[in-house]
Amino acid sequence: MSGIQEMKRDQLLSEIGEEIVTADMLAAKLGICTRTVYRYVSQLRERGHKILSGPGFGYLRLERRPEVQP
Repeated sequence: MSGIQEMKRDQLLSEIGEEIVTADMLAAKLGICTRTVYRYVSQLRERGHKILSGPGFGYLRLERRPEVQP
C-alpha cells in the first residue's frame, strides 16, 4: 500500500468516531470514492479496529475508553 493510501486510511479512521457518518460523507470529506471507503473500513477491521456499520446506517467506531481510577 502506498503512503498516500495509508494516509487516507488513517484519515478515514479519525473521521469515524462516536457520531454516525455515512460512506458518502466520508468519501466527500476525504476526496475518495465510496467503494474505497468500504475497502479501507474492511482493512481497518482486519487490523482490529471495532467499527460498527449496517446498510442505511453508516459507520460508528467502538473503542474502549480507559477506566477512570477513583
